[in-house]
Amino acid sequence: MKRIYSAVLVLCLATFLLFTSVSTAPAAEAGPFYIGVFGGYVMPDDLKIEDGGSVDLSLKSSWAIGAKVGYIFPQVKWLAAELEYFYLAKQDLDQSGYDGDFSANNVMANLLVRYPEGKFHPYAGIGIGWSWATFKATVPRGSADESANAFAWQILAGVNFEITPEWSADLGYRYFTSKYDMGSDPSSDVTTKNHMIVLGINYHF
Repeated sequence: MKRIYSAVLVLCLATFLLFTSVSTAPAAEAGPFYIGVFGGYVMPDDLKIEDGGSVDLSLKSSWAIGAKVGYIFPQVKWLAAELEYFYLAKQDLDQSGYDGDFSANNVMANLLVRYPEGKFHPYAGIGIGWSWATFKATVPRGSADESANAFAWQILAGVNFEITPEWSADLGYRYFTSKYDMGSDPSSDVTTKNHMIVLGINYHF
């Protein structure tokens, strides 16, 4: 319940900051290319570990930060493509008798469908890419210090606000997930699922 309250608070604050920063000038045409930075609040689901049996480990909320480059297709202005990197900061284990954390570096390619008219551009999209993860834990059965890389995917939705012809801001939600094959003899499947509230700023050219 605390996670839900925290998420609502962050979303309301971000919305307030964005709306108070948006210029009242008429909407203007922006360049097709853009670069941006973003960060946000991350609410992870339980970390699922499968190694013959199945264990779910509760994780604390954390944060993410990243950068991206994008292109809005001039002939099809409702379509945009992005290449991005983001760091999923350490998520500490939140379970009695367990100590450790999970983190990941991620490179993603996104395809977005966006409303092209006016100053407000709702969008939705999907991304695929690669994730490099590290998992450290001390548990009743022993300890682990593992790293692995794996295919990852995400779903994105939100709204982009034009501030000036060159600058815009994003407020969005992401669902990010990946499944890693960690360790050996035997190996374990480690699945992460994350809900993110993200705020970003972009420069268009």
